[in-house]
Amino acid sequence: MRWWCWKRLLCASLLLLLLLWCLLLLARDVQKKWPVAGRFRLAPRGQLLAWPGLGAVQGVDFASLFAGSHASPRCDWGQVLLILVTSAPGNVEARHVIRRTWAAQEGQPPNRWQTVFLVGQAAEAEVARGVQREQQEFGDILVGNYKDTYRNLTLKVMHGLKWASKKCRPRYILKTDDDCFVNTDRLPAFLAEVNTVRTGLYVGSLFSQEKRQVIREPSSKWYVSRQDYHPDEYPPYASGIGYVLSLDVAEKILEAARRVRPIPVEDAYVGILAEEAGVRAKASARFAKHNVRWRVCNYRYLMVIHHLSPREQEAAWRRCRRGRAPAVAVRAASRPPAPGCRR
Repeated sequence: MRWWCWKRLLCASLLLLLLLWCLLLLARDVQKKWPVAGRFRLAPRGQLLAWPGLGAVQGVDFASLFAGSHASPRCDWGQVLLILVTSAPGNVEARHVIRRTWAAQEGQPPNRWQTVFLVGQAAEAEVARGVQREQQEFGDILVGNYKDTYRNLTLKVMHGLKWASKKCRPRYILKTDDDCFVNTDRLPAFLAEVNTVRTGLYVGSLFSQEKRQVIREPSSKWYVSRQDYHPDEYPPYASGIGYVLSLDVAEKILEAARRVRPIPVEDAYVGILAEEAGVRAKASARFAKHNVRWRVCNYRYLMVIHHLSPREQEAAWRRCRRGRAPAVAVRAASRPPAPGCRR
């Protein structure tokens, strides 16, 4: 009798294992035939994202980015332009040079604008204290509650955009880096007086299709796994050296960020969010990815130039000021440079 019971139990166990195996094969077959809906792979509710430094679930966890006791920068409501500059905690010299060159304002500009630096949590206590003293002195640093690493640049930009859209509400937001030159002698006036696109604006230097391939090599700093982003190609997006968003686009991007899984490539993620929000990226030659020997006349046209050292920032600012023209400055900014005026 006892042997008969054991025999029945063994048979039932084998049948159960066979049933589970069939269900597993069926699930795998369905997954192959019916891929995940939409372009984006979202993390299951409650699951942490795979890349380091991010504690959000599913989309961006904005509440966690604002946790902390750091004082926020000052800002005026409704300016023409707010410039958000991503900066590492230790890049003190770069911030000081920007403050005394293109972020400096002479008197009361007719088209109000402002520059704010975006910084995360420093690993070294002394560097963190230095950032705090710098913020107390200048009042232009927004410190977020995330580790300041390259792969957390996405969180840095999302934090800055959220703060800007909620606290300052400028007409336009320019995101750039602290190794970029911004032509503040032209850009605020151009946006306010020449530009006719008041809403739906997402513009910068777009990457070509071959440069939008997702990098799957784990040793690369731009590595993105299939778990974080499944497609092999990013949608059209503007380089992180500098792109301008109208306020309505910034708000649409932030709303999309709540439901779209982040990736550790900031500018590509903004392009993903823009596509999700139905916003089309626009290309402009006014954003230069490369720093070459631009002549004075180029500064009547270019708005953002990438890869400048602190010394080159000062030289660019001198050329920018020499390029001023009395009466025709804004009109000249609306035209491309002459063929012989590139370098």
